[in-house]
Amino acid sequence: MKRTLMTAAALTMLAGGAVAAEKATVTPASELKWVDSPVMKGAKQAVLWGDPAKGAHGVLKSIPGGTVLGLHTHTNSQRVVVVSGNVEFGMEGEAKKELGSGSYVSIPGGAPHEATCKAGADCIYLEEVTGAADFKPVAKK
Repeated sequence: MKRTLMTAAALTMLAGGAVAAEKATVTPASELKWVDSPVMKGAKQAVLWGDPAKGAHGVLKSIPGGTVLGLHTHTNSQRVVVVSGNVEFGMEGEAKKELGSGSYVSIPGGAPHEATCKAGADCIYLEEVTGAADFKPVAKK
């Protein structure tokens, strides 16, 4: 019993130490490093964590108003929160929905979907992806 308590205490200390060793990240909007999107002309992105070319990551994306992203898939699952602008979004076979600021979408890997950034303002959204980024157009049937 005594050994079990000491082991639990040691694990608690180790877990606490691991959390304390993690460094906070604070980045004002003015310091974000926006770069051209590698897959979409006119779009920009700011990587917040991870590496989109290699694995799980989080990125802010800015898409010009009027941009249409036809039916496509991604290998990995994504979670998206609209920050600004209005996005018309639809999963294949479902009615499209208009998504404004604060709207949320969860897209399983391999699920065909489409989106349009409505004209009038750029669309900015936060995208969290479970693996490397890709964009696979789906041929119309």
